[in-house]
Amino acid sequence: MYLSEVWAQRGVGLLFQGRFNYATERGEPVPSGWFSDAAIGIHGKSYWWGAGWEASLLWVYKGAPEEIRLPFVNQDFQAGQVTAYKAVEGAFRFGPRWKVFYPKTGIAVGYRYQQRGLSTDPARSPQKVYAFLPLGLTIELPVQFGTTGVSASYEIGLTNILQRPPGIAGAYEGAKLRRLLFEIHVMVGETR
Repeated sequence: MYLSEVWAQRGVGLLFQGRFNYATERGEPVPSGWFSDAAIGIHGKSYWWGAGWEASLLWVYKGAPEEIRLPFVNQDFQAGQVTAYKAVEGAFRFGPRWKVFYPKTGIAVGYRYQQRGLSTDPARSPQKVYAFLPLGLTIELPVQFGTTGVSASYEIGLTNILQRPPGIAGAYEGAKLRRLLFEIHVMVGETR
């Protein structure tokens, strides 16, 4: 068996994501409407004939009204709602490969270094660190220089949006984000 058969599809490249978010409210002061953000980053993968993994490092951008906002992917879809943040996010996904189809799961972890509007109560601060469980599918097509693909995922928030309220001890189940993620990526590398 040749090494190229073991590493049947591997490469590095760029990706762009549009993500549509909503909060599970649970009576907390969080945004009540949908809002979207965008992410751009680098992406690496290594798939062989039956399965594989991929990793990405992203810069997430949701501009405030006075900042640059990309059409449709930097929007608040409820009147009067204003959310804005910037974050760095890393993701690791894995799963089977069947021809051009890649069902996958994994973990995405991020750090919001600027944020506004994720709490509607000034006394409640949003979490800076967050995590998601992605469940998705990629369609990856070979091209002359590597591959290009599109992905769609439903991502389940694992961390609370807001920090624990004062005076609450023990386990605390707060509002979490959920999101629909759509991705386009281009990879340079080997494909078989």
